[in-house]
Order: sequence, then structure tokens, then C-alpha cells
Amino acid sequence: MRRRMAVLAAALLLAGCGDPGAAKQPAAPAESGLPGKDQKLHDMLPQRIKDAGKLHVGTTLPNLPYLLTDASNNITGGITPDVGKAVAAKLGLGYEIENIAWEALLPGVAAGRFDMADDGLSDTEERQRVGVFVDYMQSASVLVTAKANEGKYTSVDDACGKRIATIRGTTDVQHAEEISQACAGKGKPGAEVRQFPTAQDADLALRSGQADFQVAVTEQAKYAISTQGAPIVIVSQDFAPTYVGMYLRKDDTQLAEALLAALKALKSDGTLDRIIGHYGLTALPEPGINLATKGG
Repeated sequence: MRRRMAVLAAALLLAGCGDPGAAKQPAAPAESGLPGKDQKLHDMLPQRIKDAGKLHVGTTLPNLPYLLTDASNNITGGITPDVGKAVAAKLGLGYEIENIAWEALLPGVAAGRFDMADDGLSDTEERQRVGVFVDYMQSASVLVTAKANEGKYTSVDDACGKRIATIRGTTDVQHAEEISQACAGKGKPGAEVRQFPTAQDADLALRSGQADFQVAVTEQAKYAISTQGAPIVIVSQDFAPTYVGMYLRKDDTQLAEALLAALKALKSDGTLDRIIGHYGLTALPEPGINLATKGG
């Protein structure tokens, strides 16, 4: 999974002032503005969801701007709950979100612990083998370095022969390896791809000088810099574009179609653009299923 400069921002703020509440966060859109139930869309739902009366969603904290939290790590807003609550309301459902460790998130969907995962997840061909994506955003990766290196590193070529921090088991590793391979193709020394077990470990490696660069997600890095004041700079913009969406079990096609219909309705009436635009980002022109292998 694409991960998370938000963790870096939070850690740095804690180190600097001891008050995570000092982080500036935009107020979430008011829940009073949720759309009304569309009975035709509700009728599309599987019976088990109708009986439950809610969407049960798994996610992993922290993850700005997808999930905003207070000093006690309670979710206060973000793209994931704001879009999710609007979709649920359109379907005539409640919305319940649960924080779970990343390692258990996708297996939890497969095991039926959650109806879906929604966590800024990248739609990939590999994940589509066991699940289905309902995509509503696009994203990409960036290469970042510590602000102390600003001006010293100015392009992805500067990563050749240097150390790149990544989070084990995520697509960050693949992107860093691609950078290293590109270096070799230009006759330069490859990058050293360092894998860490958690986002916090990778962030610490960058801050402490154990790594020269880190692979990050475009919207999260920009949000960390502009809103959280994270002392990092972007070296290489927007590579490895990807679709982002809700992730369900592969056989849960009826629920996927209902979610897609609700997202399309919210796109049509402007709600989806308003919610995502609130965080300085843009929704897809048209939501879709498994767009990573359909070419959009």
C-alpha cells in the first residue's frame, strides 16, 4: 500500500512541541449535509448489507488527508470517512469505521471481517486477483528528502547510489526498485532500497540520516508540507500513477456495483467533487471498477 508522509508530519510535530493537537487540519464537511437515501440504489444492495443496516469499513491510522485524527487518535474527518458517509447515506445505510493494523487489513476483507477497506488504497493488478476495487480518485508517488537537503538533491537521478527508505510489503518498494533499475540503465550506481517494518521506522530513517530519500504519496506529502509543516521537500513529482478506491472481496460484486452507482450519483450532483476538493484534490471524471486493468 502506498504509505504515508502523514506519519512523518505527526512525529515531527510531536517532537517539536509535544502537542499533536497543534497540527493544523481543515474542518471536515458537516455531516448535516449528507445526501438523502435513494431507494433504487438501496435496492441494489446485497441482503446481508440491508439486514446489517450499515457499511463496516476497515482502515489503518494515521493517514492524512484520508483520515484526520485528534490528539487521542479518534477520527475527526478525512477523505475516507467523508466520502464513505456520503455513499452510505445515499444507500440508506449507517457507516462504521474500524482502525486495524495494516498487515490484517486486506486479509480482514477477504475473511469477511469488514465489508470493505478504504484507506487511500492503490488499485493494482495483484490485488485484483483476490479483491475488487471501486475507484474514485487517482494518485501517484513522489520522492522526498529531508528539508536540510533542499538544493542538494534536485532530481530522481540524485537517488542513484543513495539510500531510499520504503515500507516493507508496500508498492513503495517496487517504485524504489524501479528508480534503482533506471539508474543502472543510465550507467549509474543503483540506489540502495531499504525496507522498514512500519511507516514510523521509515520516517525515522529519513530524519536521522539513515536514508537519503523516501518514497511517498503525492497528496500525503503535499498535505504534510502545506498543512503540517513537515520539514521535507519533494525531489521528483508524480511518478507511478495509480487509481485509488474502496477494496472489497472479489466475489462481492453486488455490493461493488451498488457502491459504484452511489459514487456516480454523488459525482453527478457535485457532492463527490465538493468533498474531495475540500482537501485540495480531484475526484475521477467517472468512478469505475478495477480501473487499473481497464485503462481508466
